[in-house]
Amino acid sequence: MPPSAESPAPSSERHESRHHVQTALERLIRLQQSRRVHGELTSASRAQVSQPAVVLLTRLQAGGGGLAIGDLAKLARMDMSLVSRELRKLETDELVTRTTDARDGRITRVGLTPKGRGVVRRLRRVRDRHFEEALSGWTDDDLATLGTLMGRFVDDLSAVRYREADEPG
Repeated sequence: MPPSAESPAPSSERHESRHHVQTALERLIRLQQSRRVHGELTSASRAQVSQPAVVLLTRLQAGGGGLAIGDLAKLARMDMSLVSRELRKLETDELVTRTTDARDGRITRVGLTPKGRGVVRRLRRVRDRHFEEALSGWTDDDLATLGTLMGRFVDDLSAVRYREADEPG
């Protein structure tokens, strides 16, 4: 459960630990968003797709079937205009198909083609192998602890809203 807004002032040690977590998280995000890492991933998986396209393809795979474009945008946490642009490219590359919803003709659903599923499988295998190699020196207990704490961390970050700065400027 996230701490209340009335929490006492943090100790110096707690402040330093929190700063260490924030710095590590920022490094992880930069690493995951880097062009170099994306290039290595797509090269190793023989999938020449953009970073946003990787997210869309993996969300479509996780969705199991055809997803409404609006739902896909929400799941991917992307703007509709970016999703539409990327889907046009993916459709041209024959990685996704669009169909009109049978119950509501106003809704367009997007699904993976067999070629698209192959791309997602290769991306997943390359990522899984990369994680396995990166974590090969970790004990089972270390991995379990990391998974538990990261899950809790993400849940708590999602539950707490940003508050305005105490002072202007």
